[in-house]
Amino acid sequence: MNLMSKELNFIKENPMGFLATTDESGKPRVRGWGIMIDEENRIVFGTSNKKKVFRQLKANPHAEWIAMAKDYSTLRVSGDVVFEEDMQTKLNIIEKTPVIKKLYTGREDELEIFYLENIEYDWFEMKMEFQKK
Repeated sequence: MNLMSKELNFIKENPMGFLATTDESGKPRVRGWGIMIDEENRIVFGTSNKKKVFRQLKANPHAEWIAMAKDYSTLRVSGDVVFEEDMQTKLNIIEKTPVIKKLYTGREDELEIFYLENIEYDWFEMKMEFQKK
């Protein structure tokens, strides 16, 4: 599912957030995670197939990612994980994403790209009003 313009703008302004998965014993695991937006306006994640998070997502392919803006508004995105199998797509992401390029050049076979399908969005906007005394 492609992002709507409100969500897309928020994510472009706040690309760093936290990814939540479930470990092998059913416990939640949350970690800091930056995202990318691909040509189809999908939220795209990258990881190594040697990491625990990869094994967790293979075992339970459901995840949530949340980002927070400076005004404390948040966008939570949850859905079903789909791993990208197309090597050209991976190579394109490596080429246009400096941090991924630095980490995975020469190790392209280790990079796993995934995105979410059946997305649900959950917005929270904190309205803080202060009274003068």
